[in-house]
Amino acid sequence: MFCRILTGMLVLYVLGGAPLRPALCAEETMADSGQTTESAILPGTPIGLSEAIQNAMSRRPALKTFVHLQVAQHEGVFQARSGYFPQLSASYQNIYGNSFLGYFLFPGYQYFDLQQFTVTLSQNLYDFGRTASQVKTARWKDKKAKDDLKFESLSLTRDVTVAYLKLLMTQHGLITANAGVHDARNHLAEAGARLDAGVGLRLDVTQAKVNLESALLDRIRADNDFRTAQIELAKTIGIRANPHYVAREISLERFRQRIDLKRDIPDAYKHRPDLKSQKDTVRTSESVLSNAKSQNYPALTGLAQYFLTQVPEQALGIPYVPAQPFSTFNVGGTISIPIFEGGLITHQIHSARAQLAADSDQLEEIKLRVAADVQESALSVREARQKLKEARTAYESALENDNLVERAFHVGTAKSIDVIDAQTALRQAREQLIQARYDWAIQMVQYRFSLGRLSPPGSRNETQ
Repeated sequence: MFCRILTGMLVLYVLGGAPLRPALCAEETMADSGQTTESAILPGTPIGLSEAIQNAMSRRPALKTFVHLQVAQHEGVFQARSGYFPQLSASYQNIYGNSFLGYFLFPGYQYFDLQQFTVTLSQNLYDFGRTASQVKTARWKDKKAKDDLKFESLSLTRDVTVAYLKLLMTQHGLITANAGVHDARNHLAEAGARLDAGVGLRLDVTQAKVNLESALLDRIRADNDFRTAQIELAKTIGIRANPHYVAREISLERFRQRIDLKRDIPDAYKHRPDLKSQKDTVRTSESVLSNAKSQNYPALTGLAQYFLTQVPEQALGIPYVPAQPFSTFNVGGTISIPIFEGGLITHQIHSARAQLAADSDQLEEIKLRVAADVQESALSVREARQKLKEARTAYESALENDNLVERAFHVGTAKSIDVIDAQTALRQAREQLIQARYDWAIQMVQYRFSLGRLSPPGSRNETQ
């Protein structure tokens, strides 16, 4: 029973209570530094939070998809910018033919064999912002792809962090369940010894057996929760085969965030990547509208061509066609003016204007959603904080009651069933405290996510 009391002191220490120096039971080996050594208790592969997030960043196909999309959009900027530079092309033609009619009309007619080599240099001189709007569109798409990648990284960081915290919670729950089984077995042995000595009741032994079966059932449930959390973490990281991770202990204070909605909602508007992405979409639509309007204006293009041509002698029966290759060089320009295109440009402008309005409305909708996310997350944090406070109070009360009942039992003023009830209440209070502690941390992670402040390892705003 003394070992059980020390177990309760140890759990309170691990969960952020007063820094006690516990004596350790054989089944509950913990590090004196405050870091748990679950790997010595629970079999599996130890993993840290930063390591888990980094593995997810390198493994998850969804994140890789956004990386490739961002690269594709970045290359699109250079494609659009190519419109500013000269375009040089070369072509070669070899035309070989004959005419049955020509054989009778032109005596001595030979096959027509034209060989022509052409080099063309063109340069866009002025197009009333058409190319410029295309470049702006490509740049805003590139920025949107970057913000989409940031939001996917932010979401993945949150998912892995939550899965990691749930694994830690179930690990502590399993350790507590193991301690409960240990306590129940000790109590059963003590009740049996008292019965054999003639100072106990058989009812106490029966009740102790029932309590042991209940503790064993609790351990089975805790073990199932632990294994489920292992599977969830592996899936979140992107691993098909479950490596049976065991989470290393971390300080939950790293997730603490001072809540001030007047400050945090505007701050979320500045940092939420999904909101930034929608702003980029609006700017992209603005550039598309500008490009559609520019189609109404002329486009001036400079042109230079070099021809090298050879026509065989007596082709088409014309004796003065040069028998040797000859070349020409032309310099000029082209101006194209849209006059009538069947309403194409007009409908393109109407379509672009409607798309801009839709994207602007969607931006306002996302702003509403961001504000709601922050407010709802703040309420969840407040509720979780209150539950944690109540759980700590309940645990301290259950621990004190257990100590009092234990002393009363040894002096004969309490029954064995009172001890069992106190022990069960303490175990339940301990489990509720563990869950409340990690629920609070998870809600803090969700709140930081709603602000766009939950950064992956290695970034400036890293929370690891």
